[in-house]
Amino acid sequence: MRKYSSESIAEEKRVEPRATRFKSYRIEIKFLGTPIYQFKVRDVSLKGAGLLVSENSDFLKMIEVGQTVDANFLSPQGSNPSGMYKVEIRHISRIDKGRYKKFRLVGISIREKLNQS
Repeated sequence: MRKYSSESIAEEKRVEPRATRFKSYRIEIKFLGTPIYQFKVRDVSLKGAGLLVSENSDFLKMIEVGQTVDANFLSPQGSNPSGMYKVEIRHISRIDKGRYKKFRLVGISIREKLNQS
């Protein structure tokens, strides 16, 4: 078993706790005149999520921090969040090491559920 000193653990700065119950979530985002982009959802909190996006994806050229987009959350069990939501791009972060080294983490914040009528 590995022990951690209090100095090696980064202080949690989020207001809301993270949840790990969304292991198989995917998200679809569509822009006019483009194919549907589908990503795995990572790092889910009560109002936010992280999307793993390849660093050479055209998707990164179409988004910017502060932008609001419509996104379809695909849940394997139909649990919330599921369906269409308005989400805000909160950050685009480089992943410098590990298995996702050639990816960007796109942080999104869920703003509101959209009516699907």
